[in-house]
Amino acid sequence: MANQKKRLLIADDHPIFRQGLKQLLASIEWLHIVAEAENGCSALSQIKHFRPDIIILDLAMPDMDGLTVLQRTREEYPNLITIILTSYDDSAYVDRAFELGANAYVVKDSAGEDLINCLEVVVQRKDVYISPSLGSRFPELPPTATEKNTSLDSLTKMERKILSHVARFLTSKEIGKELGVSYRTVQNHRSSICSKLHLKGAHQLLSFAREYFDQ
Repeated sequence: MANQKKRLLIADDHPIFRQGLKQLLASIEWLHIVAEAENGCSALSQIKHFRPDIIILDLAMPDMDGLTVLQRTREEYPNLITIILTSYDDSAYVDRAFELGANAYVVKDSAGEDLINCLEVVVQRKDVYISPSLGSRFPELPPTATEKNTSLDSLTKMERKILSHVARFLTSKEIGKELGVSYRTVQNHRSSICSKLHLKGAHQLLSFAREYFDQ
């Protein structure tokens, strides 16, 4: 890691849980916790003021939920690394979080062990992370780029472009703006890509895109 510490914001409405996170993360020498937020509106304000490199974001918060915070920060601060830390383990939340640009999805039940690994993956390796416990809920692993090279031939030119933009953590709205097409058009292409490559959900699509375009 570089000598300069990464600045971290914790956004969660439970003060005892935030305190536990701070104690857990205190051992990471390259990390500096700059602020805490107890609700979504406060999180947006703290991000604007402190400009953190990383935010640990709960989904269920007063005033504004975590997904809304994620959507707004993704548009204004595209380089902000966002780690969703929540008790929600439903696949719909996982897919939506990655669709909105999250870098990681960690469930609170296993936060102690997972979070340290997660930070290493998303910050040091610049990859996406999902709690292993969620992996058991979604048993089919995303195909590797090598396994799917032949299937890539079935993608259209536009689908390849969109896949490359997905690899850059862009949301469908951002991709549409860059390519001059509608949000719905991008969503349709994403669905087509997933169907052709046998990928299930936004997290598998993102993992595959990152692997393929990192070759």
